[in-house]
Amino acid sequence: MRAGLFLALFLFVLILPVHALKETTIYMPAVEETDYGQSGVMATLTVNVKEGSGHVYVDTWPLAKIDTQASARIARDVACNSLYIDCSRYDFFYTIRSDAEIVGGPSGGAAMAIATLASLLDLEINNHVLITGTINPDGSIGPIGGIIEKAQASSEKGSIFLIPDGQNLVKTDKGDVDIKKYAKDNWNLTVTQVKDIKESFSYFTNYVLKEKTMQFVKTEQYQTVMKGFGLELINHSKELQNVCIDNAKISKIDYLSKEQIMDLCNQTLDEAQSSFDDKTYYSAASLAFSTSISYQYGIKLSGFLNSSDKKEFAKTYLDSLGAEKLEINTTNIELYAIIEERYSDALDNIDLGWKDYYEGNYSKAVYDGAYAEERLYTAKLWNQHSEDFPLYIKTTSDQLSLVSNNAISDAYSVFTYTNLVAPGTLSFEAGSLIDKAREKHKKGNYYTAIILALKAKSDAEIACEVAGKTNYDYILSLHKKSALIAINSTNSIIGQSYFEYGQTLEKTNKMSALMYYTYAEKMSKLNDLVNQKVISPSIEPTEYIEPLKYDYINSPFLSSYISSFLSYWFFI
Repeated sequence: MRAGLFLALFLFVLILPVHALKETTIYMPAVEETDYGQSGVMATLTVNVKEGSGHVYVDTWPLAKIDTQASARIARDVACNSLYIDCSRYDFFYTIRSDAEIVGGPSGGAAMAIATLASLLDLEINNHVLITGTINPDGSIGPIGGIIEKAQASSEKGSIFLIPDGQNLVKTDKGDVDIKKYAKDNWNLTVTQVKDIKESFSYFTNYVLKEKTMQFVKTEQYQTVMKGFGLELINHSKELQNVCIDNAKISKIDYLSKEQIMDLCNQTLDEAQSSFDDKTYYSAASLAFSTSISYQYGIKLSGFLNSSDKKEFAKTYLDSLGAEKLEINTTNIELYAIIEERYSDALDNIDLGWKDYYEGNYSKAVYDGAYAEERLYTAKLWNQHSEDFPLYIKTTSDQLSLVSNNAISDAYSVFTYTNLVAPGTLSFEAGSLIDKAREKHKKGNYYTAIILALKAKSDAEIACEVAGKTNYDYILSLHKKSALIAINSTNSIIGQSYFEYGQTLEKTNKMSALMYYTYAEKMSKLNDLVNQKVISPSIEPTEYIEPLKYDYINSPFLSSYISSFLSYWFFI
């Protein structure tokens, strides 16, 4: 009886879905500095994933540089994004051990991502396979150094060594070395180039990560609200344009100045109207907003140039804008964040106007004011439509402060990593956004700080992903899909807005479209992020993976097992 009960319980456990998260250990080839130059060494990485709140913990010995911590965060994000799951449901523990003082660098990122995926899916990995490479936020594997040394170290542990695509030829003092041939001839090690984590994952697990197909379906509420916004902003711009033209015509200024103003007044609204007719209402509103700034500046520039006291004109104008106060009267988190960000942006430009004023640049001060005035208009417009949005529970100030601080910290981590592997203009812009986010956090503008931090993280990720590339199609499609998954799971108004604008921009500027798709993905999670939703971790691996339909001759698993089999029988 007891035996029968035990067997029944045993079989019941066997057929239960696998929800437990496991510990995964993977080998990481590295290099150390010696008296004779660099030498290949082996480190071990152990990854534990547990139910938690999205924290990443890194424990290394010998002590590693900050790039290792940043790599761990990127690896965590890549693994979760590859499965289209929310990272905030788990805590991630990365433990790295080595007998040698390994050279600092982010080349362990790819191994970290593979081990994280294996832990999340409760899969065993093939430790006859090793990998080296940096990890980019889009899942692509970036270049590294010390390939020959790492290959030699890998040959002592495994039979297959995965390297970043395009690094087959290694430059040495004696010329280029074909690492594939060199490793095979000297250590009987098979070297294979891989492009991304999904491709690498199959070598380690013999499984393929499933793809998801998504469609962008705008909610009826979104279309209703944004149609009103688009129409109001287009009509507002038309009114400003008429005033701009009338003022320019009666203005008693020189010909060249009048032509300059007319150029501002004649900015076309055709693109905004076309977007509205195509029912892409947020795009229509955004395009109308851009033209309204030109019209407003044209209006104010006419008054400025006609004024006998230009300094006084600028001062009076900025004073009038500073008197504008806005009380945000909504408990909708997304709407609150949108309004606060726009109002904060307006105040920042008023401050910039005063800076230009005191430096004697009165014309520029007037432009700053014109931008601020139009930004204030949009903030008030969103505020007036607060009842058109569903109500969410607003978070307490203490929680918001913590969420804001965490968002800034997360963005800074990605920014630090990007500065190491792909410094440039976008990376610099990400740093500037982080600085602004910190300023807003200190002032208690937590929603604005969170949005700026999310945008900073997006910019830093993109900078890393596009480095050295001229074709953005693959990255664009990846972020587009990720954005759709986030939007469809939340029905986010702000996510739908950014995604729609990305679609409009994709026709003419793929880089800008990429940015807005990434913003859409991040912002769609705003409500969950702010409210710190806790969902019980539950992963059914079969939802995310399927067995690899591999070529038996080239199968990495088969080749490693054959190698082990032959070694056993011929060398035992």
